[in-house]
Amino acid sequence: MYMEFYGFAEMPFGLGPDPKFLYFAPSHFEAYSSMMAGIREQKGVIVITGEVGTGKTLLIRTLLNDLADDIKTVFVFHTGLSLKDLLKQVLLQLDVPLWEKEENLAYYLRTLGGYLNERLARNETVAVIIDEAQNLDEDTLEGLGRLCDPETPVGKVLQILLVGHPELEEKLGGDKLRAFRLKIKVHRRIAPLNREEGRRYVEHRLKVAGGKENGTFTPKAVDRILEFARGIPRVINLICDRALLIGFSRASPSIDLKIAREAIREMDYLRPAGSGPLLRTPSLRKPGHNMVRVFLLLLSLVIFAFSLQKLLAVLLRQ
Repeated sequence: MYMEFYGFAEMPFGLGPDPKFLYFAPSHFEAYSSMMAGIREQKGVIVITGEVGTGKTLLIRTLLNDLADDIKTVFVFHTGLSLKDLLKQVLLQLDVPLWEKEENLAYYLRTLGGYLNERLARNETVAVIIDEAQNLDEDTLEGLGRLCDPETPVGKVLQILLVGHPELEEKLGGDKLRAFRLKIKVHRRIAPLNREEGRRYVEHRLKVAGGKENGTFTPKAVDRILEFARGIPRVINLICDRALLIGFSRASPSIDLKIAREAIREMDYLRPAGSGPLLRTPSLRKPGHNMVRVFLLLLSLVIFAFSLQKLLAVLLRQ
């Protein structure tokens, strides 16, 4: 709706994980490089964690686009699965024929083992990439750990990339997964954007969308949006998109601080945990409000004094 008005070729702040919009802040680049190197070098188990909305899925999509053809990839994002169901998903994505009469865990383990042996003979790697991995139960994680063993030729073929929220770290810290933890060779955490990274992030998305890097949003508007979003790219996107819609509805040539505040006010439900008040509400400490308070206080005193006088008069007559 606002694309033509602001000169965009496409939506600059869409929520879809489009790799061309990826902005490599330092922690994002470190996570991406670690994923790529870990799979190529057959490290075994790789863990990437980050808060909701920090861009983990976008990194996965970029990785899937960039991995070499000799690396077979499986992307799993429905993670409320048992080990049996997870292995079935993996085999189906690898185009491995399955016999319905033998669909049980032992059958899937044998079938996957045979497939990995074939990949070993061709000097290929299989990477299973699991998003929302914090939802996997301990038994499933433990089973995946047994499959991925860099100390054996076949086990080295299979690479497992777990991507999830910080709760994944807590789950992996449990006593039951002690053996699994020993197989984690790479762990990186994606951090929220700092103020400078956030500014560059907004500029990058505006440029990729075909608009002006500077001028569409005023610096004060960007700073207020970043302050509210607390460095979470998804929240930045939602607020910026809303601000552009408000600006378009008012034919405003740029998004100023007033429009940014209105967009934030309309989307207060997005406020990240731990953030302070969204906007300052009117305070009775302002001069005009103070006069009202003084007047009400004096009026109360007059009424109290009048009532007290009447009460004393009644008592004295008695």
